[in-house]
Amino acid sequence: MILVMSGTEEGREIVKRLNDKGKGVVTTVATEYGHEIYEKIGLGNLCIQGRLDISELSELIRDRDIDTLIDATHPYATQASLNAIKASEECGIEYIRFQRSASVTVDGDIGGATFENHGFVHMVKDMDEAVSWCSKSDRKRILLTTGFSAAEKFVKLKDEKEIYIRILPMAEHIEKCVSMGIKPSNILALQGPFSMELNTAIYNQYKIDVVITKDSGKTGGVPEKIQSASEAGIDIVIIKREEIEYPVKCSSINEVFDLLEKD
Repeated sequence: MILVMSGTEEGREIVKRLNDKGKGVVTTVATEYGHEIYEKIGLGNLCIQGRLDISELSELIRDRDIDTLIDATHPYATQASLNAIKASEECGIEYIRFQRSASVTVDGDIGGATFENHGFVHMVKDMDEAVSWCSKSDRKRILLTTGFSAAEKFVKLKDEKEIYIRILPMAEHIEKCVSMGIKPSNILALQGPFSMELNTAIYNQYKIDVVITKDSGKTGGVPEKIQSASEAGIDIVIIKREEIEYPVKCSSINEVFDLLEKD
């Protein structure tokens, strides 16, 4: 039996392919929204919703007789990956990490796009550093594309900056943003993917002069965000991924299945 920790587009693809091949598979997602997607594609019976700690993951592994754990969580779900690694070690099972490639390499090269220079791209180590960059900058109209959790960090700037946020169209997330002090008129509740043209239109419509994003890779629409920022002549602040030593890491779904077939 294979456990896939998902909640990402690639995670769902892995689950679907395993199920189509007749493999025993169960998947976990952190949110109700993630579970609803599995329901919509007819795989809700394979999905368990909840943020599992190490002991809960270990219990699930033993109860379901899991022999392989595929960690296909979001590139920034650091704690989930650390829990998965530890639970796999404790239970003596195989751990495979799938992680989509970053859009920006360690040396600052922007994959999939070429620019005269990258002066408008600013790399920071975490959300706090992104807030600090914006606080010191003369940029006044900030668009957050990092999820609703970022609002709590950036709302401290609301008296000196105009804060906009693009989030999934979920009532719970909208309500939390409003309760934290984000103006309802500044909340863009939209479901991606977002094309370069749509990004540029949003930047122009709201007169955005700096965009905040995580480096969620091509699937996360980061190349389009960077290209749109270039076209609009505005800055983009990219929060780097935290480095983790994974026992085994794949950057493509085919690599994952190649490993499974070797076992």
